[in-house]
Amino acid sequence: MDFLKHHKKLIIIAVIVIIAIAGVIFAKTRGNKVEYETYIVDRGEVVEVISATGSIAPSSKIELQPQVSGKVVEIPVEEGDEVKKGDLLIRLDAGDINAQIMAQQASLASAQATLAQYESGATTQELALAERAVETVQARLEASTVARDDAQDALANATSRGDAQLQSSVNTFRSDLEGAAQAADDGVNRLTDRVYTSAGFLSFTATNSQAQNDAIQTRVAAKASLSSIDAALASVNGDASVDNVRAQHDAMQPHLAIVKDHLEATVEVLKYSVGLDSATLATYQLNASTALSTLSAEMQALTSDDTNLELRLQLNEADVNTATAALNAAENAVATNEGLLAEAEASLELKRTGTRDEILAAQRAMVSAERARLAGLQNEWGKRRITAPVDGVVTQVSVEPGENVMSSQTIVMMNAVGNLEVIANISEIDIAKITVGDPVTIELDAFTAGEHWTGSVIAIQPAETVVDNIIFYETTILFDGEDERLRSGMTADLDIVTDRKDGVLRVPVRAVKPRNGDMYVEILNDRGLVEERDVEMGLESDDFAEILSGLEEGDEVIVYTTEL
Repeated sequence: MDFLKHHKKLIIIAVIVIIAIAGVIFAKTRGNKVEYETYIVDRGEVVEVISATGSIAPSSKIELQPQVSGKVVEIPVEEGDEVKKGDLLIRLDAGDINAQIMAQQASLASAQATLAQYESGATTQELALAERAVETVQARLEASTVARDDAQDALANATSRGDAQLQSSVNTFRSDLEGAAQAADDGVNRLTDRVYTSAGFLSFTATNSQAQNDAIQTRVAAKASLSSIDAALASVNGDASVDNVRAQHDAMQPHLAIVKDHLEATVEVLKYSVGLDSATLATYQLNASTALSTLSAEMQALTSDDTNLELRLQLNEADVNTATAALNAAENAVATNEGLLAEAEASLELKRTGTRDEILAAQRAMVSAERARLAGLQNEWGKRRITAPVDGVVTQVSVEPGENVMSSQTIVMMNAVGNLEVIANISEIDIAKITVGDPVTIELDAFTAGEHWTGSVIAIQPAETVVDNIIFYETTILFDGEDERLRSGMTADLDIVTDRKDGVLRVPVRAVKPRNGDMYVEILNDRGLVEERDVEMGLESDDFAEILSGLEEGDEVIVYTTEL
């Protein structure tokens, strides 16, 4: 009986322990339950907005500046013309951008066509077309490779030809420097030597004391200048580089001028000679005049040599720049055709083997990336068109067709319709994203919350403003319409729209996380398990981020995780 009682007691204790363990396990299991806030990846609008604070001020003249340098090709307005917002004022040459846009449009069209083929599947006819497409692109690649090789040869030839022509100009310059030095030496030491005594005085009597003094004094300076002329020539003989030849020419010029002054003084004093027979005087005058005309001709030749050398340098630079641009274009064509060939070959291979889901996703991402590149080029193209940011009157056009202008150079001034604007200081972190013409939503502290006005950026000061060691740039926003309730000095809260994309793949910004310099999101896969996915982001707003690659429409991303 005691044994049975003891046995029952052990059983009761074991049951209690099991219940306790089960309770602990249940509590832990319940505590580890996780809930997810998710978002289904879709296509929609992503708007990049920069917020700032400013104040209303009376409007000032609007100074319009290009964002890029370039050559003016069209000015469709004149001073005094009334213009509407968006009217073209100045058009810069956009030939380089047009070519890139056309190439990028072709790349986008190719990527879109490839995606369409992937999605629809291939027929026998499409396979044949794909094979011919590969052959066509291969032929284009071969042609562009030959063109690139020709461009490389052309650049080498332009460089070699320019170097030879430059050396010829330098040799001519050196020869004329030697001629000028010889002419100076002959003029002082040979042709006019008999006019003067060894002590430097005239060998005859002159009736004009001023002419006599000028001749004697300039001879001393001329004798001294011959040493400087010889030193400059010796430097050129030791170093015949372009820079040194030009530098020694500059050093020699004032000393040649001193010798020339002496020869002119010698010619002048001979007019007042006394005691010389006519034959001797004629010889002295002929020698002095010969020395003067020879030196003058040599000095004129040196001036022409310097001008010709500068022109040759400019022509060489222009020829090399032209050849380099042609080579860059040829290399870009090769790179483009290599990319097109890879796409054509990949398209052919996929038509033969069928398209997998991950390849479809990658191709969709490629289409998005190509579209983004095209948008970037189109934005660059738009920078070549200076348009009226608001309705107004053109007051000044400070450039002419064919003129090259620099970025941040004021080329048009106008007065806006309306009399109030908002002045805001934008930090250097954000200013690069803002361009003239960006739309702005304006709220004023003086009015009811929710009431707002619209405007646009009309000017950005190129010079910085430093406040508390922080760099800002003064930015001007003009109201789209007038409102008699507005007063100068009112505080304005601004939302500046710097970029907008419609129909792009997007997720909430909160869903994207950083890791080792890259970005990733967490998704719930078909089995309800969490999976990390690397992504490439494009445009970003306060709410959404554009996804260029890594996700596809319909994926379920985790925005927020809650542990219960």
